[in-house]
Amino acid sequence: MHYIEQSNKSVDEVVNAIKEKAPSYKFGVLHVHEIDNTLKSKGLEFTKECKVLDVCNPGFAKKLLDEDMSFSVILPCKIAVYSQDGDTIIGMNSIVQLIDDVNPDMIETAQEIQDILLKLISDVK
Repeated sequence: MHYIEQSNKSVDEVVNAIKEKAPSYKFGVLHVHEIDNTLKSKGLEFTKECKVLDVCNPGFAKKLLDEDMSFSVILPCKIAVYSQDGDTIIGMNSIVQLIDDVNPDMIETAQEIQDILLKLISDVK
């Protein structure tokens, strides 16, 4: 399952808003993968915009990794911002589902993380 929100803002405006507002949700943006520019730099024709943000809350990351190091395969959390048919889309996989697949004992933590990130997305859209 994944969550999709539409925005009236441009891709870059949403990305910048996430970078600006994430700290108020106690998350940081570790990196922005510019998928569109990467594909173009490899000589591929690609006309859509696509950015993927790695976001992390160190406290949650430590809590998950202290419980089970295999959580490292799904960290950091990702938020995608892309253009599709003239619209700007913000997407995120279900953190609850991802964590449940690794270790269902951490569902409550997963729900807390997911709720915070969905509030962030709602705030910036």
